[in-house]
Amino acid sequence: MPEYLLGAVMSQDSTGKIILLKPADASAKTTDIVESILTDVMETGEVNVVGLNDSLFLACSAINMATEIAKVYVDDIDIAPIEVQSLGKVAAVSAHLSQKETGDYAALAEKEAKNITDATEQTVSVSRVATVERLLTISLLRLAKFDEIKIVAAGGSINDAVVLALKLTSGQISKDPVGIKLFHLHSITMRNDPTKSIAAVSIYLQKGVTTRYTKRQCTVLKEVEQTDQIKKEGN
Repeated sequence: MPEYLLGAVMSQDSTGKIILLKPADASAKTTDIVESILTDVMETGEVNVVGLNDSLFLACSAINMATEIAKVYVDDIDIAPIEVQSLGKVAAVSAHLSQKETGDYAALAEKEAKNITDATEQTVSVSRVATVERLLTISLLRLAKFDEIKIVAAGGSINDAVVLALKLTSGQISKDPVGIKLFHLHSITMRNDPTKSIAAVSIYLQKGVTTRYTKRQCTVLKEVEQTDQIKKEGN
């Protein structure tokens, strides 16, 4: 069984337990992570899930599945570039789940979508076909024409979508400052099997906006950065 740090990183304040999925855990079973999420929520009423690099999709899938099969809600979710002691700079997705429904991300995404006046030109679809470098160029071309764009991806392409969004917002490559307005995690029906769904993301970016993080997310991500419980890859 993969060595993911289920609850090994503990917070000393109100942030709660953290389920940390490191890059090497990318092949873990989603249902195993969901089981841990539900167990922690039943015990304490809340849990944080953080996925790093190759485990971004795993974290998103587990979060999505947990909210679909149980009375569990995401009340705080973000992506961020962080630096972990043993891994260096990594992309992270961090979510806080509880049994209290405090917001409606679907409604926020619907509202944000109304700001997209040209769905074709303002949407960057991430897939395994194009490299992140190619998608970065496409995104910059779109941002040169529009103030806001939407990055969309499903399945394993979520990893590249998050990396792309973070390169645009924190990689100092965009001519104008760009920030994340909304990170929306949801499900879509699989093309080859309409009876099944898969995790998907819509990431709304806008020029002149500063990406803002809640106090809880800042605390959780700082704790992950400082943990010494992640071995160097390959060890």
